[in-house]
Amino acid sequence: MTLGRNLEMNGRLLLRHGAVLDPERIGKLGKFGVDYVHVVFGDEDLDIYKGLLCCQDKPPDYHHLQCTIRDTFLELVPAWARPANCARDEKVIKLVNTTIEHTFEVIFSSRRLFELLRLSRMFQLEPLKHCPVTWMYSLCVGAGLGYSLPTLLDLSLSALFYDIGMLKVPQDILSKPGRLTELEFAEIKKHVYFGRRLLEAVSDFGFSMPLVSFEHHEHYYGGGYPKNKRGDSIHEFSQIVGLTDKFAALMTTRFHRDRFQPYQAYEMLLAQTKTAVSPRIFVAFLKHVLLYPRGSRFRLSTGEIAVPLDVPIKAPTRPRVLITHSANGHELLGLQREHNLAADPDLRIESFAIMDQYPSNISPEDIETLSLLD
Repeated sequence: MTLGRNLEMNGRLLLRHGAVLDPERIGKLGKFGVDYVHVVFGDEDLDIYKGLLCCQDKPPDYHHLQCTIRDTFLELVPAWARPANCARDEKVIKLVNTTIEHTFEVIFSSRRLFELLRLSRMFQLEPLKHCPVTWMYSLCVGAGLGYSLPTLLDLSLSALFYDIGMLKVPQDILSKPGRLTELEFAEIKKHVYFGRRLLEAVSDFGFSMPLVSFEHHEHYYGGGYPKNKRGDSIHEFSQIVGLTDKFAALMTTRFHRDRFQPYQAYEMLLAQTKTAVSPRIFVAFLKHVLLYPRGSRFRLSTGEIAVPLDVPIKAPTRPRVLITHSANGHELLGLQREHNLAADPDLRIESFAIMDQYPSNISPEDIETLSLLD
């Protein structure tokens, strides 16, 4: 295995193109904090990401790399946005998971799509971190709308790479903590043109990829950009991605703000149904996506801790819950009780988090500090 490109760090050349990468050298690169390297073995040009290549005498085969990159990418999707947790219907979960597998098969069959995955750094770059969430939610909506597998696959590729144009926007603008000037916002708006140009190179996988990248900031009732389209002149994929992008962005920490709680994101989206969001797509989103996913835990205004049992479509921010811990943090063994928040407007959700396991002695203070997206 040899290095496919010069490897530099902070302007200093570490290794030249063609250098042999043996286990010892790979280990040293890891100590230097190198996240990925471009390598050549056999007839393949590949990017090997940190943690994906073991220190061994010979490189893994291409199929193994495909599986490892796919699994690593999916691990980057936060638990609350995975289909098993965020989709309401079991059939939707199965269809979305099938679509995900086919999506990676298509990506690995195309050098150009794989290059887009590499360019995005597996969506770990700051302006793209919300894209995997948009992708998952878009697939749940599409599956819920009854899309066939080929149509879902087209939506999947569009919803995965729709914001790739953000990579061309100056980083100092994207990371600015304060309010953007008109000129700075105009620079950000250019990302839809950049994205369309990048995706036109892979348009043989469906015309919708460049189109969705170009249209996802159009508003259903007008006032969006870049062409101020309205209504159904905006492609349905673009409407889906436009909505789920807004939700994903609200649920993701930005340089200038913290992430919002689900009920806050919902209320903001609800307000936008009068200006920006298609009512039909918004209803489909509520019908097929759980605002409070499985695995959630709440701290109620009484101080008690609860888990969701059912999230009604007509009152998605007021779930039916099972109260599991008292206000002082003690588990209610044998005394757990159900409560319908929709029928009790005085009882509120004060904080919200997802964890795989909760210790029996969890306290309200612990719940207060838990992060939803960690």
